[in-house]
Amino acid sequence: MNVFEQIVREIGEYDGIAVVDRGRSISYPSLLRSVRECAAVLSAAGLRPGMRVGIVAEDSFEYIAVSLAVLSLNAAIVPLSTRASAEELRSMPEKVGINVLLSDSAHGGEGDARLPSPDGFRDAFLFRMRDPEIRPVALPEGRIPAFIRFSSGTTGENKGVVLSHEAVLERTSACAAGLGVTRGEHVLWVLDMAFHFVVTILLFLRRGAAIVICERPVESRMREAFRDFPLSLLYATPYHYRLMTHSADFPADCMKKIRLAVSTAMKLDPADAEAFRRKFGRPLAQAYGIIEVGLPCVETSGDPSKAASVGKLQEAFEVKIEHPDAEGKGDILLRGPGMFDAYLNPFRLRAEVCPDTWFRTGDVGCVDSDRFLFILGRSKNVIVFAGMKIFPYEVESVLNSHPLVRESRVSGMPAAGFGELPVAEIVPERELPGGWEKELRRYCISRLALYKVPKSFSAVESLPRTASGKLLRRNENGAGSSAPSSS
Repeated sequence: MNVFEQIVREIGEYDGIAVVDRGRSISYPSLLRSVRECAAVLSAAGLRPGMRVGIVAEDSFEYIAVSLAVLSLNAAIVPLSTRASAEELRSMPEKVGINVLLSDSAHGGEGDARLPSPDGFRDAFLFRMRDPEIRPVALPEGRIPAFIRFSSGTTGENKGVVLSHEAVLERTSACAAGLGVTRGEHVLWVLDMAFHFVVTILLFLRRGAAIVICERPVESRMREAFRDFPLSLLYATPYHYRLMTHSADFPADCMKKIRLAVSTAMKLDPADAEAFRRKFGRPLAQAYGIIEVGLPCVETSGDPSKAASVGKLQEAFEVKIEHPDAEGKGDILLRGPGMFDAYLNPFRLRAEVCPDTWFRTGDVGCVDSDRFLFILGRSKNVIVFAGMKIFPYEVESVLNSHPLVRESRVSGMPAAGFGELPVAEIVPERELPGGWEKELRRYCISRLALYKVPKSFSAVESLPRTASGKLLRRNENGAGSSAPSSS
């Protein structure tokens, strides 16, 4: 089974628009032809089945075509965000064991080979063979890895979520009904493909939708997309919807042709949902996605009483609340089609991680009688800033390596429209000089993606600890909660 070949089968003879990008409208036949040409170019350059292929590039038609070409060759994509720091882009390929690195011209390096551009490409891609030795990822039933989504766990452990072609197809099929994507409808794309390609982009392509890639900066170009294209589906973060709500560039009638507006990547504040409803006269749907599980929840009812939920559990998925209290609140466990196949580092098959078939999300919440899931907190200490996950241990390890810092604690500070802002408390190693906050900020910027850098720093004499000596962490209400011993 192969994701690209499945798309080819499902698209058939359809010749509608597949991608709109910077003034170009590329049809499905043209996209598929470009993918095949790109696959031939990559194969000639030395890319082989089973290789791990890092891709770092801005969102574009070329990004989509190159990704599909890699999948067509049964190699695994390792998405690398352009938002990552130079240090992360340097170290991540080594940690994942990337064989080939593909980049657009803006993110290439010395020694990269310029690939011949397939017909329809406006931007050339660069090729770097990092390691020709293939290290197969052994999955059950002969499954072939399609994606390795790499992220740091709550302990700073780099895991790497492995998804096979079968898992990708199963999860995109499972969420098709919830989003109701139809052939020919135009979808506005404002997210980062490095984080959202696996489910949404591939689902849109399987269903024959037209993906309208919003030019950058999206804050000033979204309105043009509304004006120039017959958009019917929006898939964005609460930040983008809050921008629309409070901007005069988006009049109340601009949403009249929108069939569905979906909020994703971070929890939607009920107040923002209500403000959107008041201005545009329509509800915001909310989607709850987890890389290990897929898209188990989508809230499309428009019921104001469900605005605080992350959505209704889709029919194909199951939820279990473990260790519920008297009000039914407990740890959220999920299972359904298209679950992840393995963790890469250290290598563990899903059966080892989920011996009882349930995936423990690390979230705490409850489910009502209508199958709507409400998330009330997190048992894992994760900060969500503008839809991007920040793991405090990773930031703390950078801070603690600075000569001025003895130890640190990074927490999330609630911020309307952004979710949480990372803030840091530090115990100084010695007397702090003038401008120490700027020094720590520059230090973090050189080693972390910009969104992970604390927005404020404060010096404290000591940090609270549990009786056993573990650092006491803040929960969402500002009280302390001890850090988990493992991710």
